[in-house]
Amino acid sequence: MNKTFTLRASVLAMGLLAASGFAAAADEAPAAPPAGQHAQHRHFDPVARTQHNLDALEKKLGLKDDQKAAWQSYSESVLARVKDGKAKMEDMHARRGQAREEADTATKLERMSQAMREHADTLQKAAQDTRTFESALSPEQKTIFDLYWKSQFRHRMGHHPAA
Repeated sequence: MNKTFTLRASVLAMGLLAASGFAAAADEAPAAPPAGQHAQHRHFDPVARTQHNLDALEKKLGLKDDQKAAWQSYSESVLARVKDGKAKMEDMHARRGQAREEADTATKLERMSQAMREHADTLQKAAQDTRTFESALSPEQKTIFDLYWKSQFRHRMGHHPAA
């Protein structure tokens, strides 16, 4: 009987400790944005972020004068794809509230298939542009380029190295 009481008391104590931790965390949590404003992550600008990443990469690569034209072409193509993607997302969000037409399953699948083809074409173009740019880099610069974009991809996908 004494062990049961001790176990219950321990569970209760842990529950109170956890509850006080949640309350403290809630006190430290940032306040909700004012009415009419969204959370900060909703104002993410993919074009600005991509430009920031390209600027950082350009500095890391230490490009020579004869590589600048290849860099210019590569960075412009990257920014064009990001701007196009941003425009498509804004269009999709603008139409989100509109009543959607009821389409049959085959039509929905055809639309999905078309969207996937467009995405595959965009990825193919990105691969070609990247291959062209990489051909202008030295082996050391290729390593920097690959490691930089690998780290960016892992960060975007939510992979963070263990501390």
